[in-house]
Amino acid sequence: MADPQGPAPWSADARDSVLAGRTHCNVAMTLYDVRDRLTPDQTGAAGDLAFDEVYLAAYYYLARCRHLPEEMREWNVNATRFLFDVVHAVRPELVPEHLRDLHEGDPRGVAPVYEIVHAVGVALFLASVEDGHEEGITASTGCLLWAREKAEGTPSEPYITFNLGSAVLAMAGAADEPHKYRRAGIDHMRRALASLPDGDPARAGMLAGLRRALAEEPPSVHPDDSPEAEVTAYMRDGGREPLDRAVEMLRAAVEEPRTEEPHRSRRRAELGQALRMRFELTGEIADLDASIAVLETVLANKALDDETLAATSSFLGLARLDRHHTFEQAADLEAAAEAVHHPAVARAAASPHHAQRLTNRAAVLTTRFRSHHDLADITQAIDDLTFAVSATPPSQHDHPVMAIKLAVALFARGTHTEEPGDLHAAERLLRPLAGEPSDAGPNQLMARLELGHVLQARARMLGGVEDLADAVDQYEATALAPAQDIRSRLHCAALWGVGAAELGDLERSRTAFDLALSDLVPKLTGRALGRESQEARLRELPYLATVAATVSVRAQEVREALVRLEQGRGVLLAQALELRGRHDELTVAAPGLADRFERVCAELVASHRSPQQRRQSAGDFDALVAEIRALTGFEDFQRPPAWEKLREAAAQGPVVVISVSPQACFALLLTPAADGTGTLEHLPLRVTADDITARAETFRTAVAALVDRATPGPERYRQDRAMKDTLRWLGAHIAGPVLDRLGLSRNPLPGEPLPRLWWCPTGALSLLPLHAALLDRADRADHAEVYVQDRVVSSYVPTLGSLLHARSRPAPGPDRASLLTVAVDAAGRAYPRLAALDDELAAVGAMPGRRQQLRDTAATPDAVLAALRTHTHAHLACHGVRDPGDPSRSRLLLSGGELTLRELAAERLPDAEFAYLSACHSAAAGEELADEVISVASAFQLCGYRHVIGSLWTVQDDMGPLLAREVYRNLGAPDGPGPAYALHRAVAALRAHGHYDDPLFWASVIHSGP
Repeated sequence: MADPQGPAPWSADARDSVLAGRTHCNVAMTLYDVRDRLTPDQTGAAGDLAFDEVYLAAYYYLARCRHLPEEMREWNVNATRFLFDVVHAVRPELVPEHLRDLHEGDPRGVAPVYEIVHAVGVALFLASVEDGHEEGITASTGCLLWAREKAEGTPSEPYITFNLGSAVLAMAGAADEPHKYRRAGIDHMRRALASLPDGDPARAGMLAGLRRALAEEPPSVHPDDSPEAEVTAYMRDGGREPLDRAVEMLRAAVEEPRTEEPHRSRRRAELGQALRMRFELTGEIADLDASIAVLETVLANKALDDETLAATSSFLGLARLDRHHTFEQAADLEAAAEAVHHPAVARAAASPHHAQRLTNRAAVLTTRFRSHHDLADITQAIDDLTFAVSATPPSQHDHPVMAIKLAVALFARGTHTEEPGDLHAAERLLRPLAGEPSDAGPNQLMARLELGHVLQARARMLGGVEDLADAVDQYEATALAPAQDIRSRLHCAALWGVGAAELGDLERSRTAFDLALSDLVPKLTGRALGRESQEARLRELPYLATVAATVSVRAQEVREALVRLEQGRGVLLAQALELRGRHDELTVAAPGLADRFERVCAELVASHRSPQQRRQSAGDFDALVAEIRALTGFEDFQRPPAWEKLREAAAQGPVVVISVSPQACFALLLTPAADGTGTLEHLPLRVTADDITARAETFRTAVAALVDRATPGPERYRQDRAMKDTLRWLGAHIAGPVLDRLGLSRNPLPGEPLPRLWWCPTGALSLLPLHAALLDRADRADHAEVYVQDRVVSSYVPTLGSLLHARSRPAPGPDRASLLTVAVDAAGRAYPRLAALDDELAAVGAMPGRRQQLRDTAATPDAVLAALRTHTHAHLACHGVRDPGDPSRSRLLLSGGELTLRELAAERLPDAEFAYLSACHSAAAGEELADEVISVASAFQLCGYRHVIGSLWTVQDDMGPLLAREVYRNLGAPDGPGPAYALHRAVAALRAHGHYDDPLFWASVIHSGP
């Protein structure tokens, strides 16, 4: 057949004949039929080679190349080249002269047979799709299937597999069960991409092909009563109920005895994921802890297949990431990274769920980039998410999540590199997902939130006021959306308020902060949450109240500023006090309702209740409050105090609320008015939040060094100077101006009683002793240094609401007063011995009334709690431990255990009056959650004590008995002056002692209460 002297095959055939689908299919099938004899490597001898078939096919594809437009020639050129390679290897003279030099200079030789069949198959497939030739599509699929089998394990396998997937997809149109072909085709494409080498230039084209295929996929349909349907409903519409149902269904599946492996492990992993999702919605840490425990249980099964291992590890990575976001522990981030990089994830890369796992890995990498700024992390995250978005059907419920996370990663890189192109790309992704302002699904909310971040960052980068205005619009729409994602709405409300203020629209800003503080903060920390969960949520917006107050002041709404500070500070304290208040009027008006309300309050205060029990009691509480408010005269029952109520806090003397925020620092001076309430004045302070934070850290470092007896002399001198400089700065810039404006800076006349003053500091200022601020006025006869202590009797209050609550409770009569004394020496632990305990116990002898003593081994946590319930007064002498990063873990060290803040918070002591906490750091608030004023002292106030004396730092052991003796001598005297004056006089006596005249000693002890 092959004649070098005759005309070339197909050269005389008309174009239509050459390009006809039937002709093409026949040629390709002829080659396919002799696929075992296409190359010399297969036959070993030229005589066994199917040379005539190869020769004719080579000239056929050459003819096609002449007739096809250039953009359609690629795979025909490949087939031509491969086939003529075979011809050249056997009879080079039969190769057209214009191709002969090309083949002679090619060192590669004959291509593998699978490459020849692959090229022929793709050329046939593309032509058949163009012509709608079903027979050709089927034939090409057979070619590609065989080529893929022969190419297994070779570098060509991913490319052949992907093209096979395209062919199988094309067969779906004429198949009886098209969904099976579509699923198989997409599976081939995913497998090809999973095995493609990193950085391969073909990846982008393959992803585009997969994306086109997935765009035609119908939405997955799950049975209505399945966990998958419930999760899909949640992702679409939000709301807790679908997640609750999914959790219950998955629990039932795990516990069902007939459920076998690996299905049980897969369902258990899905349960862990559903619990994590519910945590993200509600903030209930118990769900997050349960999620991690469940997922780790699954991973403990060493017999898991790669698919289950990959899914579980990926879910665990997200749970650990959530824990990192909640508690900011680096170890959780590293555990998350380890989980999402589990080897099984790579081994299961062909899974339909691989895109979700890459999305989860990218979330961890994006967070790690924000911590460590390694561009390799964010580049990998963007690559992962680009793949995930392309490899996931747009109709799939988590496709929008992937696109949002890709935008977040681009935003992170763009803000780091100051590259606006990344921000533009992020905006293009987010705009379509943000929807209309009325859309309240979780994806729309998240897209609008992130779009606001992108626009705000671009406004900062490029100076565009339009972007800032657009960002504010996005934040506003999200904050106002009727959705249950309170956390996102609150963040948006805060950013809406800040952005509107920056644009000069103070009224709009005030509206935003009113929504945030009046509506969203109470919902964020709802009573259904455990204490730890509530604290975790409050950590996210530390300056919300003070920034809102600053906006109110700028708008000349000073009273509103005071209300804002009350709404956003001491949130948990206010909530707890609401459960411990007296309701005498309600008892008279509706005794049945009062009894029911009292029972629900007791349930909410009780410790060791499950999330389900708390949720039930919280629902009962809300229903009861609504019922009570329907009564005449009880419309404001359990509502936060408004200005008309807050002004009553000044009835017994001035109250100074000091707001510290990045925008401004100022004092609000609430002073007594003629009608027995109060007037309010705004006093700007010429300091910044950064100044105060730096001074607080300097003071903390100095005190820690000075109380350590091992500190050497030169260092002690330096730290003493630092402490005194801080006190002098505090007097010059904060306390001094306040006393001047109140008219309290003059030297008192002999015998003149000092006035009372209540301090209510915010932020880092709560870590500094305002009562010990050095005024540095040498107007005393002895030219001694003058402190605030010399001008006023200072008390501290967490909030005005707590002060009003304490005053609303009558003090017990002298006949009912009783004292509990607790003394525990922590010798043998990692704490110094308390050698002065006997002297301190003797010092309380001046206090009249019934008493009980718990000493050392008798003073167990349970015994102390039980005794506190039966006494009005308590004196505890022991070691105290402060946890600055997690103040609720601060505690008192007792015999055989610890008394923690959370245990105290579960008590309701209606008869409690006075507690003296002779323990280090007992009145020191945490550096975290500073505006919640969480300390051992505040916990005693919370559970019922109206007056509490505690220490801000380590108290010298032998000073304790001296101070206590004076306090109790004053308290026990006929017509005693009350705890605040008793402490003030005791401190004066201590200062006169000589050895303790330095503020390092006397300034550590403060009074909190009315």
